[in-house]
Amino acid sequence: MNPFHEYLDRMLKGVRASEAAKRELYDELLDHLQQLRADYAAQGLADEHAVRLAVADFGDSGRLGGLLNKAMSPYRKWLRASAWVVLAVYALKVIQVLFLNWSRFSMRRSSFDMPGYYPHANLTPFVSIRNYAMNYSHYNFDIWFFNLFGNVLLFVPFGFLLPILFRKARSASAMLALSLACSLAIELTQLATRLGQFDVDDLLLNALGGLTGFAAWAAASRSARWVANKYRPASA
Repeated sequence: MNPFHEYLDRMLKGVRASEAAKRELYDELLDHLQQLRADYAAQGLADEHAVRLAVADFGDSGRLGGLLNKAMSPYRKWLRASAWVVLAVYALKVIQVLFLNWSRFSMRRSSFDMPGYYPHANLTPFVSIRNYAMNYSHYNFDIWFFNLFGNVLLFVPFGFLLPILFRKARSASAMLALSLACSLAIELTQLATRLGQFDVDDLLLNALGGLTGFAAWAAASRSARWVANKYRPASA
């Protein structure tokens, strides 16, 4: 049996929420407890001791359950609703930047005006990155910036928003896989529609952006836990 199961069951027993909401909250709290347990284990403590300290850091289960009843519903619903809205706006902006603009349409028309021509695909990692880094003076600033830094910044919101909305996205490995998969889908769509060129370096830069956003989410999550612990009322 998971050593935190009984503790979390006591905490959530009186929380007024749907079973689905309780399960989601259980999983999130378990993640935090496991992280605390891992932090103590990394200090050389025995597992049993690490578990006790992790639970002690959280505090009395009954009192925390009462605090959750007062605070969780409006805050969590607002946060998730806001994240969904931002994600929708972000997705529409990405589509507009990468597909629905005049430069993309002009590229597409030019490719059809030249019989036998098909957009070039770069399958060798770091060729484009090295070219833009070494030959920046040969490009207009906006072209140089977008192709070298814009592809990173483009995926930062992706890496920040997904962990808020989906528990399975709350690991660096999952975010790396999701970023690469989403970037690959974009690159293949651009290639198939002739609205862009396939470049493996775009996948690398997009993945870096996703991981940067994930790191920002992880830092924000840790900061929120620290503030909650700092200002948590002392146990009676």
